[in-house]
Amino acid sequence: MQAVFQKPSFRFLCLAYLCAVLVGALAVFAAKSYLSGFSGADEPSHFLNGYFVADYIARHFGSNPMGAATDFYVHYPKISIGHWPPAYYGILGLVFLVLPPTLPVIFAVNVLFAALPAIGVAAALSMLADRRAALAGALVYAVTPLVLEGYVMFMADQPLTACLVAATAVWIAFSVRPGWGSALAFALLAATAVLIKGNGWLVVFIPVFHILLTANWKLLLSVRLYVAAALAAAIVVPWYMLTAKIAADGFNYQAGLPYATKALLYNLQALGRNVTPVGGLLALYAIVAEFRARRLDPWRWTIVSAVLSLLLATLLLQSLVPVDIVERYMAPALPAVVVLAVLGAVRLLAHWRANAPAPALAGAALAVVMAVPGIVHLVQRVPKADTGIAAVTDRLAAAKPVLTVIDGSASTEGWFIADMAVHDSALRGYVVRASKLLADSNFMGTTYSLKYHDTADVLAELHRLGVQHIVIVREGGKDAYPHSAQMRAALARADSGFRLGQSLPHQYRSGVTEVYDAIDPSRPDVAAVRNMGLPAKATALTKLQ
Repeated sequence: MQAVFQKPSFRFLCLAYLCAVLVGALAVFAAKSYLSGFSGADEPSHFLNGYFVADYIARHFGSNPMGAATDFYVHYPKISIGHWPPAYYGILGLVFLVLPPTLPVIFAVNVLFAALPAIGVAAALSMLADRRAALAGALVYAVTPLVLEGYVMFMADQPLTACLVAATAVWIAFSVRPGWGSALAFALLAATAVLIKGNGWLVVFIPVFHILLTANWKLLLSVRLYVAAALAAAIVVPWYMLTAKIAADGFNYQAGLPYATKALLYNLQALGRNVTPVGGLLALYAIVAEFRARRLDPWRWTIVSAVLSLLLATLLLQSLVPVDIVERYMAPALPAVVVLAVLGAVRLLAHWRANAPAPALAGAALAVVMAVPGIVHLVQRVPKADTGIAAVTDRLAAAKPVLTVIDGSASTEGWFIADMAVHDSALRGYVVRASKLLADSNFMGTTYSLKYHDTADVLAELHRLGVQHIVIVREGGKDAYPHSAQMRAALARADSGFRLGQSLPHQYRSGVTEVYDAIDPSRPDVAAVRNMGLPAKATALTKLQ
C-alpha cells in the first residue's frame, strides 16, 4: 500500500484535539471531578506542588526556596517535590498565577493536557492513511478507558504522555533531516519528559529502537545527536543525582526476571483491554505488514517504526524498573497502539475493492469495536465521592494559629490539606495527618503499626499538641485505618474534651465527614508540631540548596 504523504493541516489537527477535549469534558462531568475533588493518593500532591510554586513566586520570590518549602510542609504536609521531578509543577505554578487554584480550573487544565496526544494520533494517521482514519483514531484514543481515567484523575501521566508523543514526532523530523533545530528540540522535550516524571526516562530508548528498526546507522555519526544527548543530560542528571534515593522509596518490587515477566504480561494485557483484542490483533497485523513493505516505502516505515519505538520503549522501561505494575504506566504507549490498530484496520480494509460500500461500513464497525471498552467504562463510571471537604475547609480556614487533625484515606487527607492550604495563604494554620500522628508506616504504606495502645494516650497526645479541630472522613461507613477507629473511640469518651460540631453526609457515595471541636480554646504547640519531624521527602529538599 503506497501512501501519498500530506502534511496535516493545522485546522484539522485542531478539530481532532477539540473532539478529544469534548470527550474529556464529558468524562469530568460524569465523574463529578470538578465538584468532588481528588480520589487518588497522588492527586493532592500534584496539585499542592503546583500551588506551592505559584505561592512561592507570588509571595516569597528571592527567598530560599527550600526553606520556604520546608516551612510550607510544616503547615500543610503534602508537598512532595523530590519524589516527583519539578517540571510539571513549574507549569502548574504559572497557571495558578493567572487562574485561581479551584477544582474547575485544575480539571480543565488536566483535560487540555490529557487530550494533547490525540493530535499526534491524528497527525500520524493523516499521513499514513487519510483524514477519516485520523479522526477515527483520535476519537478511539479519547474514549479508551485509560484516557478517560486520565481526564478525571489529576496526575502527571497526562502531560508526560503528551511530551513523549511530541518528542517522538520531533525525533522523526531529526531522523529524516538531522538539523540543529530538531536536535535541540528533541533534547529539550526529552529533558522535560524526564523532569515531569521518572517514567520519562523511556524517551532514551525511542532513538535506540528507531535506529535499530530503520537501520539508519548514519545517525550514530551525527555530532548533533551527541550534543543533544549531552544537553539533555546536563539538565536532568543533577536533579536525579540529588533525588534518586527519594524516588526509589516508591519502588514496590525488586528488579529481575520475575518482575520483568509479570510486568510485561500485565502491561500487554492492559493495552489489549483498552483497544480490545481485536485492536491488539490489528496493531500486530499493521506492524508485520508495514515491516514487510518497509523497503518499498522507507519514509512510511520511518513514521511507523517511530510509533512502534514509543510502544517498545514504554514496555521496556516498565518491565525493567520495579516501581509498580499499574495500568496508567502504559499511558505513553497507548497513542502508539491506537495508531497501529487503526492503521491495521485501514490495511485490512484496503483488500476490498474501493468502489464497494463494505470498506466504509467495516471500518466504522472496527472503530466502534475498539471504542466499546471506553464507552462501557464511561457509562459505568461511578462519580467521585463528594466528602464535603470544601464546606469543612470554608468553616475551618484559619484566621489565627489553629491546629487541625485530618483522618481518612490518603486521598482524603491530601485533599483536605490542599484545600486548607489554598484558604490559608498566610500560613496561619497547621494540619497534622492522623496517619502520621497515630501510626507508623513507610511511604508506600506497606508497613503499618499503631503508636498508642489505649484511648487515654491518644487524647493525651491531642491535648499536648493543642489540637483545636479533628476531621474524620468515613467513606462507605468504614474507618480508613485501625488508628481511625482508635481515635473515634477516644473522642467518644466523656472526658475527651471534644464535641461533634459538624456532620456532613457524602454525596454520590455513602459515607460521612465529621468535625470535632475542642471544648476549651487552645493554641497549637508550634514547637511540638515542628519537632514531630519531616519525612525524607521533605528533609531531602534542604539538601538541594
